[in-house]
Amino acid sequence: MASQALYRKWRSQTFDEVIGQRHVTQTLVNALKLNRIAHAYLFSGPRGTGKTSTARLLAKAVNCLAASVEERPCNRCTICTAVNEGRLLDLIEIDAASNTGVDDIRDLRDKVNFRPNEARYKIYIIDEVHMLSKSAFNALLKTLEEPPEHVIFVLATTEPEKIPPTITSRCQRFDFRRIKLADIIDRLAFIVQQEGLQAEPAALEYIARQGGGSMRDAISLLDQLTAYGTETITLELVQRVLGTVASQSVAELVDALLARDTAAGLDVINRLVADGADPRQLAHEIVEYLRALMLVKLGNGGHLLTLPEEALQRITQQAARGDAGQIVRAASLFNQALVEIKTGLLDIPQLPLELALVEAVSEESRPAPTEPQARPAPAAKAPAPPVKPKAAPPPVSSPPAAAPGTGVVAMQDVLNCLDTVLNDIERKNKIMAEALRNQCRLHQVTGNEIQFVTNDLMKQRFEKPQPQAAVNDAFSRALGQSVRVRFLSEKAVARPTDTQADDEELAALLDTARQLGGEVVE
Repeated sequence: MASQALYRKWRSQTFDEVIGQRHVTQTLVNALKLNRIAHAYLFSGPRGTGKTSTARLLAKAVNCLAASVEERPCNRCTICTAVNEGRLLDLIEIDAASNTGVDDIRDLRDKVNFRPNEARYKIYIIDEVHMLSKSAFNALLKTLEEPPEHVIFVLATTEPEKIPPTITSRCQRFDFRRIKLADIIDRLAFIVQQEGLQAEPAALEYIARQGGGSMRDAISLLDQLTAYGTETITLELVQRVLGTVASQSVAELVDALLARDTAAGLDVINRLVADGADPRQLAHEIVEYLRALMLVKLGNGGHLLTLPEEALQRITQQAARGDAGQIVRAASLFNQALVEIKTGLLDIPQLPLELALVEAVSEESRPAPTEPQARPAPAAKAPAPPVKPKAAPPPVSSPPAAAPGTGVVAMQDVLNCLDTVLNDIERKNKIMAEALRNQCRLHQVTGNEIQFVTNDLMKQRFEKPQPQAAVNDAFSRALGQSVRVRFLSEKAVARPTDTQADDEELAALLDTARQLGGEVVE
């Protein structure tokens, strides 16, 4: 027989055992004491924060046979025992992810009118309720608003924004929060002690961090490590089994980044990957470390971080010698690398990390482009005599070539340097270069603004801060002066507006009139 998972074995059995949700449990306990139980509840919040456990506790408490309300749930009576063993017929748990149709809700609506078998209330727990279809929600409305007196609904969801307001307004809503790191560590230590295991405090802290505020995820990781077969769960074991990276190695990588030592940084990345580190996990560790570095550098955020004293001291030293702009830019670049790795479309999974490191180092080490010097003001001239206004000549496709640094860029200059720019971008981000080469076309050049036309999706991607800055920088270096690249939607330039069309037609008529010997009178 399969052993019971630790997160099920150590599920909260009383309201006091629910971790990190005091604002919810205290309200429910007071409602029990005052006999003010609602007919419908909505529990929302991240996964693994106790929504379903609290719903089962509520089912036990309202049906508990203990004489004193303060003792409910007592976990001794027949009702509490039946709930704990999963055999109470009056507790119905429905997975909305696999029962999304209106027929499932109609079946539920027909059965709610039957009296409970042995309990005082019949409890319906609908998990992941946001997965119900629109018609299923509509079928649930009337029953949820006025259910029979013996029925209580508890709706649980991780995405409350997807639930129609008509459903939410019929429920008492409780928002569950991510559980604090210290609370997760304490719970893990308690489970380890009760299970007769041994674990290093640093290992428990690392497991809790990997849980990301979810108690269930953290306990599941602990369960995985207990099956490894060692007497003591060490930090090294946790990092080896979970494919994570030692903080010492990440700190070494950040040292290389701050020192602008590209070779050393690339060596650390490839050494870690060769040793079996998961590139996605490595990227996550680097981003977390750079975030901590940024908080210490810019916000004196040491009090916001729950790190060992030794790690916090090293981060403080790195922040003292690092530049704020460099740290922020590196955090942004490695965060983008993490997103690219998660797509799973790369033949070399660590390539985004390498590119992020090279770009973070090279962008900071390269001197900024010099500003064009101001040109002397021309001598004042006598005002020209007024002339008779004439129709504007048709626009030319490209202005004459201008010298670099004048603030005006010619179309031919852009065309001449386009291949150089694409090759430059390709060395740092191949995907961006391919998109610019194949899905964008040069439209026109106005002053120091270069305009490309592309589809709406690529327009949104190129207008993000990092791609926009990279393209602007590449063209500025190639042209020898500061320029801005603007991306236009194909729909916006597909055809001229009605006003533009009328102006062009009028200009053509006036030109024809002049050729025939006529005179335009204002």
